Amino acid sequence: MFDQRFLKITLAVLLFHAGLLYLIQSGLGRKMTEAVIAPEIIARIIPLEQPKPPAPEPPKPKTETPPKPVKVTTPRPTPPQPKPVPQAVATLPPSPTAIEAPPAPPTPPAPAAPAPEPAPVSAAPRAVGIGEIQCSPPQPSYPAQSRRMGETGKAVVRLTTDETGKVVKTSVVSSSGSSRLDQAAVDAVQRMRCKPYMDNGRAIAVTAQQPIGFELN
Repeated sequence: MFDQRFLKITLAVLLFHAGLLYLIQSGLGRKMTEAVIAPEIIARIIPLEQPKPPAPEPPKPKTETPPKPVKVTTPRPTPPQPKPVPQAVATLPPSPTAIEAPPAPPTPPAPAAPAPEPAPVSAAPRAVGIGEIQCSPPQPSYPAQSRRMGETGKAVVRLTTDETGKVVKTSVVSSSGSSRLDQAAVDAVQRMRCKPYMDNGRAIAVTAQQPIGFELN
């Protein structure tokens, strides 16, 4: 009796497992499992309702504080302050460790005044006697027209010689009364040859006067 019941139970279990295996393979079991498990899962996911925050209290009406009265104060006149009396500052002796300032550079000497220029030497030649320059005797030519007209006279000609003794300048100092005779006297002096005039061993230019007379024999 016991063996039959055991066999029936064993057979029922086997059939149950065979059917369950079939359902799982056919997908029906998966749908049933989802239908059974889904409400439990959904129930776990839904969060609990949070308590609603209390409604804010209506704002209380503000009570305006009356402004404080402003006090107007008149400033008192400030009495004049006495002027500070300057105090004498005592001069301290120099510290032995103090650094002495370098002496000021010496003032450059004033430029020396330029030496006075020597007085210019007179450009005028020295006047000497005609015999001091030892000139050749003049040889004037008597103008023919003066001979015919009987003109006679004496002309004095000033001559100037250079360092070589050459006559470089002539002029009539005293006229003979005839321009033709004066010109003949000047021409004769210009042809003269003189020696250089020596002054302390140095030849210088000099001036002298040469008289020339014109007379008819």
